[in-house]
Amino acid sequence: MDMVKKLRWKFILVATAAVVIIVVGALGMINAIAYMRMHAQVESVLSYISKNGGSVPPKQTPQDSSWLGDTDWADDTPEFAYQTRFFSVLVNSDGYVKEINIKNIAAFTENEAIQYARTTVQEGKIQGFFKKERASYAYMITKEPSGNFLIVIMDCTRDVGAVQSFLRYSALFGFICILLYVFILAVLCNLAIKPFVRNMENQKRFITNAGHELKTPIAIISANAEAIELINGKNQWTESILKQVKRVSNLINDLIMLSKMGERSQIELSIREIDVSEMVVAVTESFRQMITDQKKNIVCHITPQIHVRSDAKWIYELINILVDNAVKYCDDGGTIDVSLIKGKKKSGALISISNTYAEGAGIDYSRFFERFYRGDESHNSKKNGYGIGLSMASELTQLLKGKMNVSYANGNITFTIKIS
Repeated sequence: MDMVKKLRWKFILVATAAVVIIVVGALGMINAIAYMRMHAQVESVLSYISKNGGSVPPKQTPQDSSWLGDTDWADDTPEFAYQTRFFSVLVNSDGYVKEINIKNIAAFTENEAIQYARTTVQEGKIQGFFKKERASYAYMITKEPSGNFLIVIMDCTRDVGAVQSFLRYSALFGFICILLYVFILAVLCNLAIKPFVRNMENQKRFITNAGHELKTPIAIISANAEAIELINGKNQWTESILKQVKRVSNLINDLIMLSKMGERSQIELSIREIDVSEMVVAVTESFRQMITDQKKNIVCHITPQIHVRSDAKWIYELINILVDNAVKYCDDGGTIDVSLIKGKKKSGALISISNTYAEGAGIDYSRFFERFYRGDESHNSKKNGYGIGLSMASELTQLLKGKMNVSYANGNITFTIKIS
């Protein structure tokens, strides 16, 4: 059933969205912590080199780790001074290079070291990162008490590469986890919605069976009432009986049709070119006498010769439901307005059906297409109806691959249907 398929995909979509949010949030937080830790370590080393005038003295004793403060990392070894690749440039306040140290790096000549040092100064930041070819470097600029500026640039390719690799692998891991989750969920979700499907099938079976069972006594009541009329003539009692019989019959037919709407894929459409203009005129004319009897008004703005390729039976039923709804809920002495124009792209049809409805302000129109929903929750409304018509109209619009909207403005409620 289409409804079950939609429910299944919605269930998978919502559950997947929740997992994606959790996975992305968790991996994002882990990667952010890794980046901040790498940044803090690089900053710690740069700060230490700057405090030592642009050099790293060999570690004196294995037990002495105070020279790197409280840092806790794997490079805290006697070989650290020889493993760290950096250079430093000392300049005065006028930008003149007073001292340069490139003995701890092989990727820069003196001229390149001076050039990159000046580039970092021009950035206007005291520390940051930059790339040279495929290598990554971090820099820090400190002002000495003498007024000179010490620029320290350190190779941090391993640190940045480690963070980037962790980001790539964690993203791949998260993606694989989400795919596995979706696959497992798609396999097992039928178990989750199985009770709902069974309940819906039972409900449909009950409506169909009850509808057929009710038709027999209703037919007998109608036949008896007509027989009484033939014998004794028409009177208010037989007219009332026949009116209520017709009302119940229509309700049963609507319920059976609504239950079938849940299986749109099983409904066969007879697609052909139809004149929507003639169809709208035919529907409105069938209601004209009823509208006149109720002392209401109808105004039509129908563009002639509008054709679409669709199912004539269901198009007629859709228009009939909406016009009937407009007549039913139009205020006493109010106006029903029916208009038909071509679509914005000059293809398809745009049907608008509105009616005056003074009590329409403040109503939750998002619930209008729910099955059995009525604005009057007490069901004491004088309007006949069971909240079925608009739900059927919505189902028919989807069946015909159209779009329907409802709006309220200036005391009028308007239903707009776009048919391709």
